Amino acid sequence: MSVLPGQKLTIGELYVSMAVGLILFLLPNDLKNQLGTTPVSVVMVSLLALIIASALFIAIRRFEAIGAAILTKSVITVISFLFSILNGMLSKSNDYWPTISDYQLITMFILWTVPFLLAVIFRLFTVGKRDTNDYRLGFARFLSLSLRALLLIYLMVLIFKQIMPNKPNVITTRTIYYMPFSKISDCFSGVNGGSMAYLIWHCLILAPLTFSLLILNPHIRWWYVLVISFAAGMAIEILQFTLNTGIVYTDDVIMYLIGGVLGMLLKKLLDKIREAITAGEEKIMLSLEYTPIEYPPAEKEA
Repeated sequence: MSVLPGQKLTIGELYVSMAVGLILFLLPNDLKNQLGTTPVSVVMVSLLALIIASALFIAIRRFEAIGAAILTKSVITVISFLFSILNGMLSKSNDYWPTISDYQLITMFILWTVPFLLAVIFRLFTVGKRDTNDYRLGFARFLSLSLRALLLIYLMVLIFKQIMPNKPNVITTRTIYYMPFSKISDCFSGVNGGSMAYLIWHCLILAPLTFSLLILNPHIRWWYVLVISFAAGMAIEILQFTLNTGIVYTDDVIMYLIGGVLGMLLKKLLDKIREAITAGEEKIMLSLEYTPIEYPPAEKEA
């Protein structure tokens, strides 16, 4: 019996996948309680996420199982965050504002990326008799589920970590720096509040957007991706300026553009690797519209 429109997971497989998603959700807090927010804890989250996702795929052998687990984890994460906001508003002072810690941010990124890349690697090197139309269709369904999971987490992080990291304050004076490359220079030199962490974060923040966009529409032109990255970056800075939730830099838009390019290049790179492995038979792997295999007449009759 199939569950979810278009999916081939049985009820039992769906429950197992959802249970794995719950385990992935609980994993960072459990390790935090034992090891604290240390690099060791982050490494353990990565390693255990890899082991758990691998075990799930080996047990069920369907990409949709990993997608369902990722989506379950993301849904629980967002619901938990919303409840924490509600609790904070009811029990804390008027100055309360929800925040996402660096540890939460890193582990959320890991718990989506590790299972996703695991499925991509399995798919990337699948050739021969195992590379069936059903296998390709299952991967396309996995992409659909995992992109929904990414959208939930991405919107939450974008709003509360980038657009509104602080409580909006429309009364006080706003600060904006027009000089290009000044903030980037500060990041490399480590002065005036600049750091490599700031640079890396702003250069990566739009990468998930363009990466997902190219999966949804693999044939979109590169210049259109740049326009979308620029428009999205400008929207973020305008919202920050309007709500007065942070300092606005011209360099931020430049770094957003870099992130948009990085997301596009990553998607193109994975497709090129798949094209090389299949000797040009499958040119686009990361797409919701999979490339069907043309079987010889003899195989079709069999």
